[in-house]
Amino acid sequence: MKKISMSVIFLLILIGNVHRAEAQFLKKLGQRAEDAAKEAVIRKTEEKVNRETEKTMDTILDGNIGKKKKSKSAKQDNNQDEDMVENNEVFQEETTESGFGVYSNFTFIPGNNLLFYDDFAADAIGDFPANWETGGSGEVVTTSNSEGKWLSLIRRSGYLPTMKSTLPENYTIEFDLTNNGYKQSQSGSKVKLLFISKKAYAGGAGGTLAEVEIGLTRNGFNIRNVSNFGGELEVRIGSKIDRNMPEYLNNTVHISIAVNKKRLRMWVNEEKMVDSPNLIQANIGKYFIIEAVDVLPEQGHFVGITNFKIAEATEDLRSLLLKNGKFSTTGIYFDTAAATVKKESYGILLDVANMLRDNDDISLQIVGHTDNKGDDTYNQTLSENRASMVKQILVNEFGILEDRLQFMGKGETEPIDDNATEKGRANNRRVEFIKI
Repeated sequence: MKKISMSVIFLLILIGNVHRAEAQFLKKLGQRAEDAAKEAVIRKTEEKVNRETEKTMDTILDGNIGKKKKSKSAKQDNNQDEDMVENNEVFQEETTESGFGVYSNFTFIPGNNLLFYDDFAADAIGDFPANWETGGSGEVVTTSNSEGKWLSLIRRSGYLPTMKSTLPENYTIEFDLTNNGYKQSQSGSKVKLLFISKKAYAGGAGGTLAEVEIGLTRNGFNIRNVSNFGGELEVRIGSKIDRNMPEYLNNTVHISIAVNKKRLRMWVNEEKMVDSPNLIQANIGKYFIIEAVDVLPEQGHFVGITNFKIAEATEDLRSLLLKNGKFSTTGIYFDTAAATVKKESYGILLDVANMLRDNDDISLQIVGHTDNKGDDTYNQTLSENRASMVKQILVNEFGILEDRLQFMGKGETEPIDDNATEKGRANNRRVEFIKI
């Protein structure tokens, strides 16, 4: 009996210990769950704070904080970019998400009078392109990851687009720039964007000039210096940017440049890299050349350009619409043979959207036009699809009421330029906005 009692007592103690251990385990488990929940809340809060901080910093860097909307009379001055920055701020407050992503901060608007265009489509592979000049060498090539053709920039050569006249006071330049072979190579290259005062194929012979220097090394794609040189300068500018972007090395970027009198701005993809208000002085900027420095094919280097475009910036689009009742633009870009709108079209679409926001009584008909490549039926359908896509973006991305917009396509039936030339075809590939 004693043995049984002792056994019972031992069993009860064991059961009690098990319960206490289980209770302690459950308590710890509960505490861990509580701690995990707290950590999740803290993590989400930190993420939200970080997002808000990044947005605030981006806004500060873009110069949007503290700006007030200008009066309509002020908007008619030659200060289109400042209006765009202000309008972009207003739009972003009302729209939290856009299919254009980071391009929502892209305020570049291409000029509306096309002066030069070349995608090298008419040039034979291996030849130097017919619409360019150089004191060095280069050739038209294709690449494995692109459908189009490229002008390959090599060694120490300058490349000048052939134009009938010098560049105007206000103009824009756009092109795609690709590079490859810099991970394996020990040496680096430079690509200089030169704004010169007299015709030349190298910066040293271009007189008083301004330059933006891009470095290509095994470590990254680097915007290095912005400077000007020469005896005609009123103020010498020499800025060291030294902005390194490894993600753009061995990759393709879109370069956008706006020259407005003395001011020069440049974007790489969606990000503004240069904004120099007094860089272009005296006769600087009458000509533009791209100069390659130490681009060495024997070391695996490849640098190429395509879709090169120069356009004069005359009146802003809203003024043209209000004055003439319509305007057309070649600055809305589509994928080849498709209706997909490229992200670098954001600036011009935002300008249209803000014009509609500021003028509630205006409705627009959107008209798509193509060049004469392809058959009539194909071009008609393509132009309709592109016009429809522009309408859809204005409605879905920018919040414009659908009943204020109509669309139609006219295919190749109303050319405004010669379809026998690349520039003419580029002019004919346009989107027209007509007041209704």
